[in-house]
Amino acid sequence: MTLQALESSIPANNEKIIELYQKVKSGQLVTSPFFQRKLVWRKAHKINFINTILLNYPFPEIYKAPGDLDVNTLELSDLVVDGQQRITTIRDFIEGSGVFALKATKVKFSSLTDEQKKSFLNYEVSVRYLKNVTQEQIQDIFQRINNTEYSLNGTERTNAQWGDSEFVYFSKQIIEHELRVDADFLEFNLDEEDRNKFLDFFHVNKVFTENDNNRMLSLQFMLTLVATLVKGEYFRRNDSTQSFVEQFNEYFDDADKISEQLLVIIDFINSCEFPQKSYWFNKANIFTLICELSQFDVNAINIEEFIPLLANLESKYNEYMKNPDADIETNFKRYFEFSREGVNEKLAREHRGLVIRSFIESSLKKD
Repeated sequence: MTLQALESSIPANNEKIIELYQKVKSGQLVTSPFFQRKLVWRKAHKINFINTILLNYPFPEIYKAPGDLDVNTLELSDLVVDGQQRITTIRDFIEGSGVFALKATKVKFSSLTDEQKKSFLNYEVSVRYLKNVTQEQIQDIFQRINNTEYSLNGTERTNAQWGDSEFVYFSKQIIEHELRVDADFLEFNLDEEDRNKFLDFFHVNKVFTENDNNRMLSLQFMLTLVATLVKGEYFRRNDSTQSFVEQFNEYFDDADKISEQLLVIIDFINSCEFPQKSYWFNKANIFTLICELSQFDVNAINIEEFIPLLANLESKYNEYMKNPDADIETNFKRYFEFSREGVNEKLAREHRGLVIRSFIESSLKKD
């Protein structure tokens, strides 16, 4: 469908916060039209936004458009096209609800002086009113204002919308050298020594290429790995990752457990003393190795029996690469194909896991 251009550009006008708040309370301003995104701001976002207003700093303009006419009350409501999270945060701050009801939150409307309250309520917000605009145009305008998807891969889009999710930040602490976040706003912070262990393990061993890091593919790997450990089973591609990113937006309850589990596994893999260019630092292999080791007490594994099994598989892989028709066990050939091609389907992950699990089980110490 071809959209018609607007007759003219939409001018910006100012409305005071008190005016916007009263319209929200009376139902004259609807903050949740069907095309709006879910509320994804975390505590840090909301507090920083309120501080922006208290400092009289500007913030991006809000867009609204005509909504429905109530034939009973003869009142016309407006829709928030863009600015839902800003307006609901302002409402929560004034009413002392949500994060502003928490004792730990120091910024509270009730704690302001009368002068500060007046200044806050009289703060003028830049608003563009999309009158004489069709429903299709409103939705298109919303998508264009919030379009962060041009040339972005799936992980980059997730980061653009959910980059401050506790689940995402947990994974970032493990994999990224530069976090660019105030640690005070995080519910869980890795110990610096543990964080360095993770960074050394994945980066010194060159699990990721420079392109992986630049395009956030290393973060996608870690999000998928952590999601698999939480779920306790393999899943297709990134199907469960996004739901965990959203579910653990504010809190990631398993952060301590998963970090401790990963540290134990990494120590075990380090004790295997693989060379840096080992087959086992291939992304698919290290993913499978970590996931399968997470299902066992690594102290119960006889490492002297386990390492030769992995070395034998690597030797078979080198043989297979030279001659795909070599007489090699079918299960191993399938493992090589799934690992080499980076296949992320559930069936492929499960097959790789089955092979590694058989090595672990045959290496368990006998009572």
